[in-house]
Amino acid sequence: MREILRAFDRLVTGMAYVSGALFLLTSFYITADVMARKFLGFSSAVTDEIGGYTLALGGMWGLAYALRTGGHVRIDVLLPYLPQRAQSSLNYLALAMMGLFACVVAVYTWRLAFDSFMGDARAMSFLQTPLFLPQSLMAVGLTALGLGALVLITAGLAESVRLGRLAPLRPLRGEEVGTGSAGRA
Repeated sequence: MREILRAFDRLVTGMAYVSGALFLLTSFYITADVMARKFLGFSSAVTDEIGGYTLALGGMWGLAYALRTGGHVRIDVLLPYLPQRAQSSLNYLALAMMGLFACVVAVYTWRLAFDSFMGDARAMSFLQTPLFLPQSLMAVGLTALGLGALVLITAGLAESVRLGRLAPLRPLRGEEVGTGSAGRA
């Protein structure tokens, strides 16, 4: 299980780095385009489109990393007041529901990308980007999120079998599995 967690950690960390680099490069591009428009009188005319693709891809590719590191926003009003067993059960349920949702959306996004590829659908813009490209890259991010939920649930259940009781879910990094570090998923 540790090897699976380490491999998944490497995958989602790489996706997060690509996402961050993409946001950084896009910010430089937008800055250069705005400066050129202001001082040189010309524009690339595709800044909005590039920014939209970056937001979609970067956002989707960062989701699994946020799940893995406990970065998703949670509002716990009643959960801290419940017994530990109820907290753990609800955390497993929440993670399973989120994973199911991510998988359903990923399936439909993959279908959309396939249909766009088969129909040669293109953006109605200056670039006329083949739509299957951003759609399939978004689907990769959603798929990683769904797999991340499955990996975390599987790791939690394996830990539960080892302990002989329901183990709490934690946003553990692969090398921390079994060391009892704190956190919530």
